[in-house]
Amino acid sequence: MTLEMNEERQGGEMARLGKTLVSHFFVLLKSSANYGEGHSAIVQRVANLLEVVRAITRMNEDASLIVKGGHLYLGELRLKPDIASFEGPRYVIELMRRHHLGRITFGPGLTMQEAQRFVYLLRELQQGGTEPYQGLLDGVQQRGIGNLELDILREEEVQIISSRVRRVKGAADKVRPLYRKLVATMDEVADEVASGRRLRLRESKRVVQQMIDLLYTNEADLLGLSTMRSHDSSSQHHAANVCILSLVMGKRLGMNKFHLCELGLAALFHDIGYCDLPKEILDKRGELTVEERQVMEKHPLYGVRKVMKLKGLDDLTARIITGIFEHHLMADFSGYPRLAYRKLGLLGRIIGIADSYDGLTSSRVSGRSAYPPHKALRVMLSQSGKSYDQALLKVFVGCVGIHPVGSLLLLDGKVLAVVVGNSEDPGEWDNPLVRIISDEEGREVEGGEVVALGSPGSPQTITAILDPYFYDLDVSRYF
Repeated sequence: MTLEMNEERQGGEMARLGKTLVSHFFVLLKSSANYGEGHSAIVQRVANLLEVVRAITRMNEDASLIVKGGHLYLGELRLKPDIASFEGPRYVIELMRRHHLGRITFGPGLTMQEAQRFVYLLRELQQGGTEPYQGLLDGVQQRGIGNLELDILREEEVQIISSRVRRVKGAADKVRPLYRKLVATMDEVADEVASGRRLRLRESKRVVQQMIDLLYTNEADLLGLSTMRSHDSSSQHHAANVCILSLVMGKRLGMNKFHLCELGLAALFHDIGYCDLPKEILDKRGELTVEERQVMEKHPLYGVRKVMKLKGLDDLTARIITGIFEHHLMADFSGYPRLAYRKLGLLGRIIGIADSYDGLTSSRVSGRSAYPPHKALRVMLSQSGKSYDQALLKVFVGCVGIHPVGSLLLLDGKVLAVVVGNSEDPGEWDNPLVRIISDEEGREVEGGEVVALGSPGSPQTITAILDPYFYDLDVSRYF
């Protein structure tokens, strides 16, 4: 009996140490995105990791993290994540799968320098490549990391990755090609502008019209695709997202398809003036100087000049120019360009709201991390009636909901869910449509069911709003 109790106690201690190892490894991996090798914050996190490795080896066990059957193990002991530690194991599993790693063994002699080299090697090779495992082995050897053992992922685990890529992701698959086409169209426009060729709006107009047609049957899916902004901060993706958000607002305001097309094109081209900004300003990391900001704030004027020069002036380009010129003026004219101009049209007010929301929820702004959707709304609502038209901002909140599409929620059943839709009825804004993505033990659920919170068949309620960006969770894959 005593032997059984000791074994049970030791198993519990190993489970605790295993979860701690995963947690410290996860935090170290995330921190490496913000701090360079040798930074005091990294040194402390590596020290925490090595302390756990030593504690495990003192119990005559190997500090081996193993991916098997979609779960994470410490040796032969499966680490069952609780809801508080859901993202750590999931992140480590996905990272190991991406590199086709089946096992990582942190040797008892692992040094501070070796651990740091390994973490930054993983970050350097984070895209995987055609032979991810071999690339990692070569990197380990080249960097002289000797106290670390790696094993390749088993074939059946590789198949899990392939099946995830092939799995049906819902109705959004119908609109993804069109979203990519919209982004590609903006790539072509950027090339035309850069080379000084005449702007051809025919293709852009055709894609926007197709977006409008889908808007009437797949509004939630279009909003879902705009969540990809957090994972690609390029100007072309930003333009596509602002276009989608503006079109959704315009539809809610009762615009007909003709006026929606004008709005969509104006939103799509709203930042075309960036093409005339100096590359050193566009590529700068960190805060702009006062002089650099003054140059950057001229991009609406540059955009107007560019469109008039390359396209000429007609009724359609006049509407596009209006959106370009006005989208940063703000409702109280506290924005830019700073002119005596005191008239702000509907297109400028709509595009300004969509542009601000996408900017807040992406990492396009240097020196600032992306806000989760609910926090971005909170920031904007604090400026209601000032920077943003109060009535239009209320319409926008009605479009995205107080729990916007793409929000990550913790429900009272200790499961995680992603918001995939909202009701147009303000009385139902507290009860979004969600897709369940984990079970009670924090394990990811493949093809989770979609439920309407607050409905008779769905007793769950929201207990917390989580930040998907902190956990590096790509919510767009759940649409």
